[in-house]
Amino acid sequence: MNVQHILNRGRQLAESLMTDQCRVTHMGKPVTDPETGLVGPAANTVYEGKCKVQTSGGLASENVEGSAAQTMGAVSLVWSLYVHFPYGTPGLRTGDVVEVTESANPLLAGRRLRLVSPQSEKTHATACRWNVKEDA
Repeated sequence: MNVQHILNRGRQLAESLMTDQCRVTHMGKPVTDPETGLVGPAANTVYEGKCKVQTSGGLASENVEGSAAQTMGAVSLVWSLYVHFPYGTPGLRTGDVVEVTESANPLLAGRRLRLVSPQSEKTHATACRWNVKEDA
């Protein structure tokens, strides 16, 4: 087997795990509605399709020195949130908003997440992975 064949198979397998559906929008320059005169944001859909929402982490983090929680010995968990898209998904940019439109997990459907940065690049990437945060 050659590396390209294995990589293509890995991309197929990674995409098969993307069972959520989402829409990614990029907020462009404000536009004026010609009928009402109201100015609103221009939202351009840059991607609509498969994705997977995932968390990782659980690393313990000590609270700020001198805080009440720290004097009580409290430790909090730190979780990272990611969205995976099919390999080669074009048009994604930092600041774009991901809306999960369908998910087997009822807690995910309707969630809005903002793309923060691409996850570390890899020589043999099988998906397009982005660090995200909850959209305010």
